[in-house]
Amino acid sequence: MKRIAWPIVIGLTLLVGCQNDEPKAEPKPSTVQNQQKASAKSDTNTTFPYPNLLSESDQYFSLLVIGDQDNHIESNSKITEKVKDILSLPELDMAKKAYPDLKIKTEPTYILFDQAGVLHQSDDLEELTTYIEQNTPK
Repeated sequence: MKRIAWPIVIGLTLLVGCQNDEPKAEPKPSTVQNQQKASAKSDTNTTFPYPNLLSESDQYFSLLVIGDQDNHIESNSKITEKVKDILSLPELDMAKKAYPDLKIKTEPTYILFDQAGVLHQSDDLEELTTYIEQNTPK
C-alpha cells in the first residue's frame, strides 16, 4: 500500500505546485483597435445595398460600366488615374437583374462610386471623364 500511496502523493504535489496562478494577459490594444476598425468599416457600408460596388479606398473611386463595348475605359488614363476598380457588364438586362436598386435605364451607363454610395451617374463618357477630372475622392 505504501508503494502506491507515495507515488500518488508525490504526483499530486507536483501537479498542484506546477499550476500557473498568474492571470492571463489582456489582448494587446492594437488587436482590439484593429477589430474595432474592421467592424466600423463593415458598418459604414451596410446601408448601401451593393457594398461590392463601393470603393475600398478613400483615395480612389470605383466604376460600374454597363453596355459600353466600344470604349476601352481601362486604357483611358484620365479615368484610371482616380478609378481603381472597374466592373463592366455587357448588357442592360444583366445589370438590371444584378443591381435592381440602381434603377439603370439606358445603355451605356457609367456609375461612379465612393466608399458610401453613388457619386455620379451618366450615359456620356465625356461627362464622366469631366466629373472625375474635377472631383477628387474623399
